[in-house]
Amino acid sequence: MEVVALLERRGRRACVLCGAGGGRPPKSAAQTAGPPGLAESLILSSGRPIILFPPDRAVSQVRRILVAWNATRESVRAVADALPLLVKADAVEVLIVGDERDAMDQSKEPGADVARHLAYHGAHVGVHRIAPTAKSRPPLLSRAAAFGADLLVMGAYGHSYVSEWMFGGVTRTVFHEADLPVLMSR
Repeated sequence: MEVVALLERRGRRACVLCGAGGGRPPKSAAQTAGPPGLAESLILSSGRPIILFPPDRAVSQVRRILVAWNATRESVRAVADALPLLVKADAVEVLIVGDERDAMDQSKEPGADVARHLAYHGAHVGVHRIAPTAKSRPPLLSRAAAFGADLLVMGAYGHSYVSEWMFGGVTRTVFHEADLPVLMSR
């Protein structure tokens, strides 16, 4: 698609790409970014973070930010890309979903390294850990609501895009169900 190719090329020179809604309100943030698959294409190919804005939620300030952390390259990149926002927020929460310590996280306490890094840069940060659940709403989005997050920061497509497309995954779920702005990086 010509529009997608143009945005991918021009997006490489931007600091961040944004998807915003217009006209009749779509059901999710992923539907606000233009042609079907545009936001996914931009995340996969632009090399830049993308912020998806849900169509029915006005955002004037970002005071509370939830960081989805799993110590992968994608989540490291998301934190680096969001750092200017994270250090200005009133509160940042690093969310760890799961009981086991990730092999990529070298600290004794999951999330402690990234929390120290953010605190070093001046962020007011805490770490919260929850067990994965089989509830209808993903724990990541439930925690964002409970925390009162104005923005969710996360890595995108830690598993292959094809795998997420076929079997589902966190990125895809957040694309279709998030009711708050989401900054995604890959």
